[in-house]
Amino acid sequence: MRVRGEYDVVVCGAGTAGVISAIGASRSGARTLLVEQYGSVGGILSLGMALLGSADAEGFKALGGIGGELVETLKKSSGSTDITVDPLFGSVLGHDPELTKLLLLKMAEEAGVHFLLHSFVVETLMDGTTLKGILVANKGGLEVIHGKAFVDCTGDADVVARANGEFTFGREKDSLAQPVSSIFRVGGVNLDKTWDYLDTHPEDMSTPDGWSGESYSRGFLRQTPGATIEGFRSLILKAQEAGDYHIPRDRLGINTFPNRSEVTINITRVHGIDGTNPDHITHAEIESQKQMFEAIGFLRKYVPGFENCHIVSTPYQVGVRESRHIKGDYVLTKEDVMEGRDFSDQIGRGAYPLDVHDVKPGDESLGRSVSGGGVTLWKIPRSYGIPARCLIPKGLNNVTVGGRAISATHEAAGSVRGQAVGMVTGHAAGVIAALASLNSTTTSGIDIAEVQTMLKGQGAILERTVPVV
Repeated sequence: MRVRGEYDVVVCGAGTAGVISAIGASRSGARTLLVEQYGSVGGILSLGMALLGSADAEGFKALGGIGGELVETLKKSSGSTDITVDPLFGSVLGHDPELTKLLLLKMAEEAGVHFLLHSFVVETLMDGTTLKGILVANKGGLEVIHGKAFVDCTGDADVVARANGEFTFGREKDSLAQPVSSIFRVGGVNLDKTWDYLDTHPEDMSTPDGWSGESYSRGFLRQTPGATIEGFRSLILKAQEAGDYHIPRDRLGINTFPNRSEVTINITRVHGIDGTNPDHITHAEIESQKQMFEAIGFLRKYVPGFENCHIVSTPYQVGVRESRHIKGDYVLTKEDVMEGRDFSDQIGRGAYPLDVHDVKPGDESLGRSVSGGGVTLWKIPRSYGIPARCLIPKGLNNVTVGGRAISATHEAAGSVRGQAVGMVTGHAAGVIAALASLNSTTTSGIDIAEVQTMLKGQGAILERTVPVV
């Protein structure tokens, strides 16, 4: 099999966290290779969902660094809105998904990142607790890639698992994970008609059960660039009674972008899926695509403004909310997230809502009895610090992790998995790996003050001192 020359840093996965991680590592002076199974970068950022949690509910920014730079660059091309403090979600920021993934590719190339696309990590090459290389499969067959340090941004901690690092799976008490969904976009939508309907049916935009936010006031949706809503429960109940709706989710989520008749739809749901099991994922892909087909029929028949809607794009893969969580020297908790705690080794901030979907029908989620179709979502009043210890898996010398698989409890992971937080942790994971490789030390042995200085130099927000306006 082929063998590539050694890199300072190898980033596995070019999704929301991974591409940011590679840019951060390369800008820190490391010769960096980005390995990705698909042909584009950005992952979930390419779906069109709003960037919730770019700021906390009290109006202080949480997203800085390379992610913040991305947003500011998008604004110059009318590809992003400003951050709006939002009574339901805490904050909302709309962005153009197609422009985003193209701009991320440009940013990575300009940073000097090397790419290997259409390549999938299948195994690790170990020397004790040191990861020496990865084995990837691609059109050329099998290929070995050596590196001094590695960043696992696969989402499922695949590299950590194959390297015998420590991890848990899903919820602590039963290893069940949040359901998976396929987020898709539709065009031909008359949002004025939708907002007119909500003006006369405020019950369909009321705060859902288990949410901490406040309902929108009249006119808020019309006046807010990139407005996001979770509602329309009465229409779903009406469709269920008529036999037109069988999706196990009791509300419809809509993400908008200014001056467009195109919106992102969040409505599909498949329970009981292990995101690391290929048979489970195959089933989830098929089932969620069938649900998308049913959802289009529901939108056209029941939701005002969607009578002539059509599918614009379907996702590159089903979205997995939760699978493995690595074990670090610190495990982020629900209390850390909700109380906005700070840490001496924090490498960034998080403010995406604590967002936990019911793991199964008839379950109890965060203390409330549910039917299996709901969501518990608590907005974050004060952004929280993210310890570097949450990005470094126990049992491995030269690996960091960015994205939803960092060391956190099932509940805290409901916030960690947000796109804005993923960019923050990805950035830090890349910088830690770069400095460890360049200083010939372990990822846990790196001087955290040096990491924090480097991150601040790249624009990262470590302290809660930057207001939105």
